Amino acid sequence: MNRAGGFRTGLAAVALALGLAFAAKAAPGLEPLAEYKRVSWSLEGGAPSRVNSIGQSKDGYLWIGSVDGLFRFDGVAFEQIQRGEPKPGRLNVAQVLGARSGALWAGLGRSGGVAVYRDGQLVDARMPHPSREVTSLAEDREGGIWVARGGRKRNTLARWHAGRWQEFGPEVGLPEQEIWQVFFSRDGVQWLVLGDTVLRRAPGQAKFAATGVKVARRASLAEDALGRLWVSDTKGVRLMAGEAPAASSLARAYPRQDEVGGSKILFDHKGDLWGATWTDGVVHIPAPGVAAKRADAAGLRIQSYKAVHGLTSDQTHAVFEDREGNVWFGTELGLDMMRPASVVVEQAIPPNSARGYRMTATAGGTVYVADAHTLYAIAPGQAPKPVVKTTWSAGALCAGAGNAVWVTLRDTMLRVRGDRVETFDKPAEASAYGCAEDDEGRLWMAALDKGLYWREAGAWNRWPGLSPTLGLASNVARQADGRAAVLFRTPPPLQGRPPFEPLYKERFAIGEIEGVLPGTQSLYLSGGQGLARLRDGRTASLDAERYPWLASVNGLVQTSAGDTWTIGDAGVVRMRTADLDQTLDRPGGPLPRQVFDFRDGLNSFVQKSPGAQIVAGGDGRIWILTRRNVLVIDPARLSVNAVPPPVAIRSVMAGDRRFSDPSAVRLAAGTTSLRIHYTALSFAVPGRVKFKYRLEGVDRDWVEAGGRREVIYNNLRPGTFRFQVKAANNDGVWNEQGASVVVTIPPTLAETWWFRLLCVAAVGLALWGVYALRLRRVSGQIRARLEERAAERERIARELHDTLLQSVQGLIMRFQSVAYQIPDDLPAKDVINQALDRADQMLVEGRDRVRDLRGRETRRLDIQLRELMAEQPFEPGVKVELLVEGVARAIQPLVQEEIVRIGGEALFNAARHARAGQVQVRVAYGVRQLQVSIRDDGVGIGANRMAWASREGHYGLIGMHERASKMGAQLAIESAAGKGTTITLSVAGAIAYPTLPWLARLSWKRRAV
Repeated sequence: MNRAGGFRTGLAAVALALGLAFAAKAAPGLEPLAEYKRVSWSLEGGAPSRVNSIGQSKDGYLWIGSVDGLFRFDGVAFEQIQRGEPKPGRLNVAQVLGARSGALWAGLGRSGGVAVYRDGQLVDARMPHPSREVTSLAEDREGGIWVARGGRKRNTLARWHAGRWQEFGPEVGLPEQEIWQVFFSRDGVQWLVLGDTVLRRAPGQAKFAATGVKVARRASLAEDALGRLWVSDTKGVRLMAGEAPAASSLARAYPRQDEVGGSKILFDHKGDLWGATWTDGVVHIPAPGVAAKRADAAGLRIQSYKAVHGLTSDQTHAVFEDREGNVWFGTELGLDMMRPASVVVEQAIPPNSARGYRMTATAGGTVYVADAHTLYAIAPGQAPKPVVKTTWSAGALCAGAGNAVWVTLRDTMLRVRGDRVETFDKPAEASAYGCAEDDEGRLWMAALDKGLYWREAGAWNRWPGLSPTLGLASNVARQADGRAAVLFRTPPPLQGRPPFEPLYKERFAIGEIEGVLPGTQSLYLSGGQGLARLRDGRTASLDAERYPWLASVNGLVQTSAGDTWTIGDAGVVRMRTADLDQTLDRPGGPLPRQVFDFRDGLNSFVQKSPGAQIVAGGDGRIWILTRRNVLVIDPARLSVNAVPPPVAIRSVMAGDRRFSDPSAVRLAAGTTSLRIHYTALSFAVPGRVKFKYRLEGVDRDWVEAGGRREVIYNNLRPGTFRFQVKAANNDGVWNEQGASVVVTIPPTLAETWWFRLLCVAAVGLALWGVYALRLRRVSGQIRARLEERAAERERIARELHDTLLQSVQGLIMRFQSVAYQIPDDLPAKDVINQALDRADQMLVEGRDRVRDLRGRETRRLDIQLRELMAEQPFEPGVKVELLVEGVARAIQPLVQEEIVRIGGEALFNAARHARAGQVQVRVAYGVRQLQVSIRDDGVGIGANRMAWASREGHYGLIGMHERASKMGAQLAIESAAGKGTTITLSVAGAIAYPTLPWLARLSWKRRAV
C-alpha cells in the first residue's frame, strides 16, 4: 500500500473513533416492546369503549366487559350480547370470567348483580344483595364462583356453587374494607386484595388470615412460573413479602417512574409480567425476578407502552392472556393485542435512512449494514455495532476475501476487516450499482452508463466495447462457483468467453430482470413474471401466475439449515431449498412456503436497489432491508401456534329469521335460500385462518373457503341437511372436528309426498275418467249398432212370421186338405204326405229361426261353448277341455252370439285342420274384459295361410276378424308351423256385459270345467 493509502487508513481510523463517539451520543431511544406485534381495534373499527375486563370462555370466544355492555369477539367482529328479559336495559359490565363449565360470568355495575351466559342466553344469576359494582370474579377448584362486591364494606364476598348463593362477612375474618381482587394460587390458597393489605385462606380453613403485606389502593396479585406471588400497585411491582429466597440475589422491586391510578397484572406463558395501569398505559417486565447481575446487564426494568407508541389509550383497565399466548389490553378507546413478532425491527440502526440501506455478509458470518452515514457490523449472537462513520452514503457493499467487506463511496472505496479500515481510489464519477469479488481476487463493479469495471493488482480496468446502448451493466453478484455474474440491461457485445457470467433478459423467461440472487449452488434471477435459476449453463423458471410470491423478488439467501428466504412484494417468504429446486425441475407442482408480512412485524416494503436485500448471519439470524428499517428474523425464536382453533357457527339466517349459536334449526316450509355465518376462534392472525365446509346432500366434497366466514346456499329443496365446517389457524394447524349444525327444511303442502301422491292419483283418475268416457262412448256406439241389429232382426222375424211362415202354414193346411181327398191307394198320396212332412219340418225350422231372431239366449256362454265342442268332428283320443275363470255372468245376447260363432269356427278349424292332441277352450269373466281363447297343440297355421284361404274361397279366419271388429272386440291369432295355434278374443266389459260387474271383483277365482 502506498503512502496515500496509509494516510487514508489513518483518516479512516480517526473517522471510526469519531463515528463511534457520535453514534454513542446520538443513538436514538429504543422503541418499547419492539419485539412484539401490536394490533388494535379502535372505536372506529367497532370496538367497545371503556373496557373494564377481558376473558375467554371454554368455546374459545373472547369476551369484553365494558361500560357499553357485554361483547363477544371472534377476532374479526364484535357481537353485543343482551339479556333476554322483556326490558334488558343497558349493561355496565365490570368483570368477566370464563368458567370451566363453559359458562361466561359477568359482574355488573350500577347494582346490576351478576349475569351468566350459557346455552345462548344471558340471564340474571340472582345474586342476593347486589352491590354498586363487582370488582372481581374468580373460580375455585370445586367450580364455585366467587364475587367481590365493591362499593361497600360489609358482606363484601359471595360464592355461587351447586345452584345456590352464600354470603361472607365478619364471621370469616373479613374486615370492613372493599375487596379489589379474589385470587387463587396454584396450591389452592385463596387470596383477597383489600384496600391496604392482603388476606389469605388455605384450603380447609374457615377464616381468612392477615399476611401483614401492605399495598396501595387498587392493587393486584399474580403468580409466576415458580409459584411466587407478585403484587403490583401504584408504587411499583415487587415480590410479595416472604416470597423471595433468603439469599436475596434477585431483583425484587420495579418502581414506577410515574404514579398510576391502579394496577392489574398477569404472567404470560413465557414468564413475562404485563400490567394495566389505569392511567399510564401498559407495563412490561421481561421475566422479573432474575439474578440481579443479569437484570442490570440487560437493563430489565418496567417498560411502558403508551398511546404515543400506538396504544389506543393510556387509560388501560384490563389485561388478559388467551389460550394462544396473545396478550390483550382493554382501554378507554378500544382493544389492543400483543404477540411476539416474527419480524423484529433492529433498533440499534436508525430508521429511515435518507439514501436507503446496503448490506452484505462475510464468509465468517458477520453481517455488515450501511445506512446514509454509518457502517455497522453484526457479529454472530451480537447486536449491531458502529464500525465507521462515512461522509457519504455507501453505493454498494460486497464481501471480500478474508472476511473483509468492500464499501463503495462517492470517490473512494473502503475495505473493512475487523477493526482495520483501508481506503482506495475508485473510478471517477463511476457510481457503484453493485459489486462482487470473485475467486481470482478481482473486484467487479457495475456503473451503468459509465461501464463495467474490475480492480485487479491494485488497478482499475474498464471492460471494452460497452456503451449506454450496448451492454449497460446494472448489477453484479458472486456466483456459487466463485465467478462474478454481471447483469446487463441489453445484450453486451462480448467476444469469446469472458471471465464473468453475462446476464440479460433474453436468456430467461421472466421479463425484465429485477434481482440477481446468488444461492449456495445456483444463481437465481427474478422478474415481474417469475423466478429463474441458472445452474451449469442451464436455465429453469417458475411462472408468477402459478407462484405469485416469486414475482419481483429483490433478495434471496439460502442457509445451511436447508431454507431459502426471499424478500419481495409478497413480504418475506421461507421455503425449503429442496422444494424450490424440485419445483424448478418439474414446474407446476406445489411449493410449500411460510410468509411473513405486515401481520408478522414487517413494517415497510422492500427496497428496489441492487445488492443483497436479505442475508443470513453466522448465528442463523436472517437480516432484511426495507425502506424504513433494518429487520431481523431469528428462526430459533419462531414458534408454531399449535392450538387448533375452536370452530363455531355463529348464526343461520333464512329470510328475516336469524338463529344464533345453533346446533339444529328448523326453517319455514318453502325455504330455498340459506346464509350461514361461521368463525374460528384463533386470534393470533385471524386473516390467515382458513376454512373448509360442506353441506351434506348438496356439496359432494369439502369446499375450500379460504378466509371467507360466510356461505350462501340457494335453490335448496326440502329435507334435512348437516352443515360442517373446519378451520386451520395461522400456522396451518387444523381442527378436523370443527362444528356442525343440522338444518331441516320441511316441505310445503305442494312438496309433501302424500300431496304429490294425491296429485298423481288425481291425474290417474282424470286419465282413467277420460278413458272411461271414451270407452263408454265407444261402447255406446257399439251397443247402438247392436241394438239396431237386434231391432232389424226383430223386424225380419215379424216379417217372416207375419208373411212367410203364415203363408207356408196356410199352404200346408190347403195341401193337407187336398191330401185328405186323395185315396190312400194312389201313389200321389205318399208323395203329398212326404211333401207335407217336409213342409212341417221347414215350418218348425222357420219358427226356430224367428225365435232365434227375436229371442234372447239365456244359457251361459260356457255351456254353449261346451255344446259346440261336443258337436265338432274331433278324432277319437283328442283331449278337449273347457276352463272358466272368474264368476260367470250374463252377456249381451248379440255379443254372445258372435262369440259363439267365432268359437264355433275356431273349434271347427281345430277339428278339421290342426291334427291336435289337445284342445283347450278358456273363458275368463274379467271385470273390465271378457276373454275367450281356443288353444291347440296342432300343426299351426302357416304364414301365408290367410292369403291362401282368401284365394281358395275359405273365409273362416276373415269372418272371425270381421265379427270381432263389428262388436268392437280384439281378435289375436298366435301360431307358428308345428307349434299350435291360439286364438284369443277380447271384449271390453262395457260391451260384453249388460252392467259392469263391480261386485265380481271380490270373488275372483279360477276353476276348470
